[in-house]
Amino acid sequence: MKGKEWLEDVYKDISSHYQKPNDENEHILRILKLVRQPSIAATEEGIEECAGLVMELLTEIGCYDVHMERYVKSPIVMGRLKADAEDAPTIFMYGMYDCQPPEPLEEWTVPPFEGVIKDFPPYGESMIARGVANSKAPLVCFLNSVDSIKKTLGYLPVNINFVVEGEEELGSKSMVGWTQAHLEELKASDGVFLNGTRQDEDGRPFTILGNKGIIYIDVEVTGGKWGGPKNVDLHSMNAAWIGSPVWRLINALASMRDGDDNILIDGFYDDLQPLSEADEALTQRMIDVFDEDMYLNKRLMADRFIKNLHGADALRNLLWKPTLNIDGIWAGYTGPATKTIIPHKAFAKIDVRLVPPMKAEDTLERIKKHLEKYGFDDVKLTIRQQTPWSKDDPECLASRACIAAMDNSGYENGSPWPIFPGSGPAYLFTDKAKVAYVSYGLGKSGRIHAPDEWMTIKGMKENEMSCSAFIYYLAKLSEESKKKQHN
Repeated sequence: MKGKEWLEDVYKDISSHYQKPNDENEHILRILKLVRQPSIAATEEGIEECAGLVMELLTEIGCYDVHMERYVKSPIVMGRLKADAEDAPTIFMYGMYDCQPPEPLEEWTVPPFEGVIKDFPPYGESMIARGVANSKAPLVCFLNSVDSIKKTLGYLPVNINFVVEGEEELGSKSMVGWTQAHLEELKASDGVFLNGTRQDEDGRPFTILGNKGIIYIDVEVTGGKWGGPKNVDLHSMNAAWIGSPVWRLINALASMRDGDDNILIDGFYDDLQPLSEADEALTQRMIDVFDEDMYLNKRLMADRFIKNLHGADALRNLLWKPTLNIDGIWAGYTGPATKTIIPHKAFAKIDVRLVPPMKAEDTLERIKKHLEKYGFDDVKLTIRQQTPWSKDDPECLASRACIAAMDNSGYENGSPWPIFPGSGPAYLFTDKAKVAYVSYGLGKSGRIHAPDEWMTIKGMKENEMSCSAFIYYLAKLSEESKKKQHN
């Protein structure tokens, strides 16, 4: 394998593309090709067409065995690239081509699927489009980086299997069947890589070596034996002698959490354990560079953290504490006029974020027992999603390659997150296949799931560089490990 100079040569090739006008930059044009195709998972609008475009892009960079696999709903697209180097490491590059609906359309400053490139203060030149950050541009940036590596080196130093799904926004149900079908191949690999924009608002990069799990629940209350109207709204004058499903829902939710933001469900925290030595070391590394002001004033737009926590305590809460959150709550009349009613139904959506070693089934049982204990056994719970947490070994090859790429990115104060507070299908790899699932990538982006989703053009260029660095360090560290084993 060549020395580090090949990575610098790849950087030069990537930079040469971004020195061209946007409408002549084939790397940008590839991204535009994907973001201009709607692919809304919830409605299936454009899903098949977008899957076809992913196949075209994989074929364009030289993949073989490009095909679709179908399990539950949206097709999964696969393609393979074989290394030219002997005994090279193998990774799966996981991505997604689906996106959230663009509504509310009136809050966009540009059409959501045009991929408009414009100055976007304070971030500079950016592409504005639904799905650009989550996660079409990162997917294509990885393809662009691989293309640059192949063209610059004349060979590929690692084996790459691409798996690109179209149901991530629906809970990745098809990935369950796909994982089972490819289990042995996954087990034999060196890890699964998800490319993303992993820089904070001040430019500090980070890698993700784990994810919290999630339970997503629909909650419904209607009238019944407890009182309240069962099948029709009533005039609000009846509030003097008929119960309200809305108040009952509010009281049921309030019973699970007190005014100091403590979760009151019996046993909710019982499974939590002290951190391992490795997790404590990574947490401390994050604490050492933690910028409270950046999070509050640039990312969260909040005056303070929950319970008025600061510094290390706030960060430890974010990483290692489970949560109980209300995503939405509604009932009755919400229009501009006056309408005095007792609604006969009330609804809410809640989610619970799980940390190791919590299990979804145990937590759900505790929630049900809590409602029964306080007389809310009539509250209907519909489980929409159960995704377990995931964790990587920070000393495995894929983790070390991510961290090395981050530490040599030119950006200081990088942080390897031992667990990320968001959730995803990572458990399918870490739990089922016992293989690392890591995520890294330079670049700035924002407004994911919201109007005017954006990613900077500079971020796209640097993201391609960071993907190249990950591949470089994956090959380099693998070669070094093999040399040690032979000595």
